[in-house]
Amino acid sequence: MRWREQDISRSMVALVASLGALALLGLVTHLPKWLGEDHGFQTVTPGLLTVRPDAKGVATLGGGVTVSMYADGMRVLRGDTLLFQSVIGGSLLSAVEGHTTGSGASTHEHIDRRLDNMRVDGLVFLPGRATYVGELFDAHGSVPFTLRVELAGGVVKIGVNVNGADGVVWHLDHRPLTEGLPPGLPHVNLRGSARWLRPTTLEGQAAFSSSLGTDIGLGPQRVARGVDVRAKGRTDVHIWSDASFLSVSSQSRSGGSG
Repeated sequence: MRWREQDISRSMVALVASLGALALLGLVTHLPKWLGEDHGFQTVTPGLLTVRPDAKGVATLGGGVTVSMYADGMRVLRGDTLLFQSVIGGSLLSAVEGHTTGSGASTHEHIDRRLDNMRVDGLVFLPGRATYVGELFDAHGSVPFTLRVELAGGVVKIGVNVNGADGVVWHLDHRPLTEGLPPGLPHVNLRGSARWLRPTTLEGQAAFSSSLGTDIGLGPQRVARGVDVRAKGRTDVHIWSDASFLSVSSQSRSGGSG
């Protein structure tokens, strides 16, 4: 009988340990929400991306850096090294109508409309700059956009103007080890959370990085800016301005494509 009691005791210990591990996993998964790290963000899902023939192709920005736009998204490379990748198979941008309240970590989004489909109609190329034009739209209407990609010293600046929008959400392909960079965001893995940048963070100052080895900054400064990594397969950057930009370091620290 004693050996049976010992077996039962060991089974109970194993069961308790397993339940404890599951509880810890649940705590780690949901802790960011309980701590308010997702507080104030609304989910904006990318829509369809359509690229007209005149806008497709590869443009050379200089210094070995190129930008390409195709039906599966936009890429920026230095040689064979990937520096930036938009979400694959969806719109790079969504325009939103609405407003925010509060500031910093207490910011709340109030979104009334999402124009999440993107059509790229044309490309105008000048030395060192690629300019894409098109529309963001939903079932009820559209707004025009102008998207510029240029090499500026040690960064690639990707800027957009959306006439009629209150804010823009950039949809990026998610990469492992997406981490915040001080002082804009704490130096932690951002997976499963959404955080607002500190208002004092300078425009374009590196705010997060990933396994690609590039640093990404957000601008302009005096608006609500946040990074949302809750959705599987993408990283959403919320910037509440009709004119916003991302700064991407033009040299990957990893030296590879990630």
